[in-house]
Order: sequence, then structure tokens, then C-alpha cells
Amino acid sequence: VALGRSVYANNCAQCHGADARGARGFPNLADADWQWGGNADAVLATIQHGRTGVMPPWGAALGDQGVAEVT
Repeated sequence: VALGRSVYANNCAQCHGADARGARGFPNLADADWQWGGNADAVLATIQHGRTGVMPPWGAALGDQGVAEVT
């Protein structure tokens, strides 16, 4: 969990905020309203492959272990 928090802080917080509550134009990850689905498979797919628009794919950069830790 600590490593996942570190990866999030370095790669995700710029858009989703340090508290994961989002920023202008970027989704809140701390609520139950998830645009692409909030189940484990949907979150994993989002992190690995990105989403249309601004969310980049992180699978290659983080590797399997990094993706698992962030998820």
C-alpha cells in the first residue's frame, strides 16, 4: 500500500489531486461515481491502458507490479 501511494503521488496526483478528489477536468477517485466503472477489473484496465482523452496508459511505465500496487 505504501508503494502504491508513492506511485500515485508521483504519477496520478497531478491530475486527480493528492486526496484523489479530482481537479477541474479530472475525475474524483474518492467517490462512488466512476465514469469507466469502479470494480477491480475496470480500474486495472484504466491504469494499464488509459482512457480516451487525457488518461495515459501506465502499464508499460509501471510494469505489472506497479499497476497492481496502484490498483
